Amino acid sequence: MTEATRKDGWAVTLGPYTYIPAPAHSSATVNGTLTKGGCPVTLQVTEPVLCDFLDAMSVLQNDLARRWTSATEWPALALAE
Repeated sequence: MTEATRKDGWAVTLGPYTYIPAPAHSSATVNGTLTKGGCPVTLQVTEPVLCDFLDAMSVLQNDLARRWTSATEWPALALAE
């Protein structure tokens, strides 16, 4: 999941839930939905909090991926004899 993906209106899976953001160019009165088992709930008050959380998780995920990649590129250290 990336911030660009979420802003483009693609669904984001959050465990058993699916977050579907409002279309990018919709009015301020249109909100995203959180769905579980086919039952959608329109987010009104909590959507900004959920978006902030998803953005923070995306930053953490990108940082972890960068660190993981750089860690696998380190040369193997020679073992002490």
